Amino acid sequence: MRNAIIALMQDLYYEGDRARAVLIEIGYRPAQIPVFRSAETFWPEVVLRLERGIVVDGMLLLVAVVAREHPGNEEAKALLTQVRGSSGPVKVLCFLADPLRESKIRIDREARMLAEIERMGGFELQVMHAVRVNDLIQSILYEKPNILHFAGHGSADGRLVFEDDRGGPALVGAGELAQAISASSESVLDCVVLNSCYTGSDAEAFRRATRVVAGSVSAISDTCAIAFARGFYTGISAGQDPVRAYETGRAQMSLSHCDTSGLHMVAFPEATS
Repeated sequence: MRNAIIALMQDLYYEGDRARAVLIEIGYRPAQIPVFRSAETFWPEVVLRLERGIVVDGMLLLVAVVAREHPGNEEAKALLTQVRGSSGPVKVLCFLADPLRESKIRIDREARMLAEIERMGGFELQVMHAVRVNDLIQSILYEKPNILHFAGHGSADGRLVFEDDRGGPALVGAGELAQAISASSESVLDCVVLNSCYTGSDAEAFRRATRVVAGSVSAISDTCAIAFARGFYTGISAGQDPVRAYETGRAQMSLSHCDTSGLHMVAFPEATS
């Protein structure tokens, strides 16, 4: 596989500026990038360093960027599948709910943005609109997600606002959602993302339901919630694990001039399937 990656990079990134740019994008420190004299000497050295861990998940991130920038390149797609392994793409189940009818435009924009990122590869997205409380367990059972994403409203006491059977608001606490996940999921989820106001204060409730939970302990604007989701799922698409993708989401918020102090992420490394 190493030689195939080297050959692909030599073929597609044979100019110094483009080669450096793709390395910086995956987190390679500029000062550590070798001097570019030719693609034939540059890429074998870089790939060897990536194999030795100079960038965390560097080989995966490199091939993911190549596959994204060259969507018609079948060799890049095949190599990405090999690097990722046989487990397939990450499955993301997105719950959208707006019974208060206050942010329909926002959650529609978020859904459209996630669909755009999905086209870059790396995860499969299933979006459910106007999600009712009675939809939760059934959806998790049938979709079998790795990541559960919620976009909508959160109440001041930390509960999520879903819909009841009549389309009105129905509040679900963190513990109740965690219990539903545990009961209906075949294994511990990789991540739960609660992308709404006041949803990060009871992270401990998810200890047995997921390895990572992310939310906000304060109010979060529509623009900033979308910025976080963009950064997070761009990271997931590029092969980042949820903890690193969370930091990518924070960085995207900062670039959008958003306050990130309310964001809250807790990892449960002891959680097992």
